[in-house]
Amino acid sequence: MFKEKKMATEQQAQRPHKKLASREELAASGLTKRNQDFMWQVQEQATDDQLQAGLLAEIQTTLLAGQKTGQTAKQLYGTPQAALGIQTKTYVQDHSQPAYASYGFWPIVIDNTLVFFMMFSLMFGLMLLFSGRQLAASGQAGLGSFGILALCLTAITGGLFFGSWAMAVAPRKGAKPRGWVYRIAVTILLFGAWFLCYTSFAYIPLTINPILPGWVYLILAGVAYLGFRQWRQKTGMQGGFLGGRPTNTK
Repeated sequence: MFKEKKMATEQQAQRPHKKLASREELAASGLTKRNQDFMWQVQEQATDDQLQAGLLAEIQTTLLAGQKTGQTAKQLYGTPQAALGIQTKTYVQDHSQPAYASYGFWPIVIDNTLVFFMMFSLMFGLMLLFSGRQLAASGQAGLGSFGILALCLTAITGGLFFGSWAMAVAPRKGAKPRGWVYRIAVTILLFGAWFLCYTSFAYIPLTINPILPGWVYLILAGVAYLGFRQWRQKTGMQGGFLGGRPTNTK
């Protein structure tokens, strides 16, 4: 028993006391005596994450507003534990990230077009810089895929196909989750169609599909990356190939 009390004391000592209000501060906050006692119990039971999230300030604001209409802490929350649970759930819901598909089809298309343009530009640039002469000497029929027009078409069709895929496999509100057979079938169909497009672009005549120097492709990759970052900042999009995984699906 003594050991458990000692551990509890040590845990309390490690908590961020600077964020806890004293009895005097609670009294000066405008709360009634009962609401002061309620807030004192709330902050004593709050976790570090709840303290850092600013949940106590939200609870106190609600109590102050409730006083004006005669609502007590018990009527608003019930118990301190319930208050923390309600506020934590609300905070998580309000600060969670939307699912990637929720941004809509065309924003996803633009997002992925920039990504694919950057990736293929980087790949083509490195290949042409280090193996350009060997590729030209080999006379391979697929060299047209390195052309600037083929690159643009590959990126655009990739954005369209991946946008379609993201919308097709996304969970729908009130509907059952997509089955794995459906997801695999859609994936094979769309990515297979994209691969066919990519290979067909290699046969575009070089007169309208010139192959640029490797360093130009590297510059284009850098420009595409800057455009991608600017697009993400403007839209707030998360997820996809180069984004963090969303925490929930709204």
